[in-house]
Amino acid sequence: MKGENVGENKTGKTRSITFRLESSIIEELQAEAEYRETSLNVLINQILRRYSNWERYENKMGMIPIPKILLSSIIDETIKIGKENGIEDVSNFRNILMKDLSQIAFVFLKDSVLLIKKNYNLISALEVLEQYLKVVGINSDHRIEDDGKHTYVIQHKLGENWSLFIKEFLILIFENLGKVKVDISSTHNTTVAKVFVNL
Repeated sequence: MKGENVGENKTGKTRSITFRLESSIIEELQAEAEYRETSLNVLINQILRRYSNWERYENKMGMIPIPKILLSSIIDETIKIGKENGIEDVSNFRNILMKDLSQIAFVFLKDSVLLIKKNYNLISALEVLEQYLKVVGINSDHRIEDDGKHTYVIQHKLGENWSLFIKEFLILIFENLGKVKVDISSTHNTTVAKVFVNL
């Protein structure tokens, strides 16, 4: 099927269980479910799945929440300071910085994947990356075209420098774990990777 979306959650077997919660918590959850136009049961499942898949590992991985505005400005300010302090080839400085940061992120990804998935390969790495993007509120999409090409779209909305960082990061993932070349294009706020790979 053309454009098959492979990023949707697969629901497994279910069973009923009873919890006793404070009335105020139930009221807050009911209000949130109504706001999202979903059922309380679906909302609680989403919350528990998010905790099970990601949040229980955050402290172990040493992760802290950072506001998007701070995250988007860190690299911009680093490049600005470099320019103000005599770096003449700012473009080359930026490229080296992005490669170094993506290498650090790649090593961190391996540790995170081993902690969460207990095995380290292309599939488990992409699954953990997808979970992370979902948790931090970055839109992503993965589709398989009729010709077998996988298309990954990451809409980060963090600016041009982050597009370059994500490009270098995805190259490391696919070339090291998938042993394949990846075609990457980007805009100011979105990075798109296209690759032929067997998952």
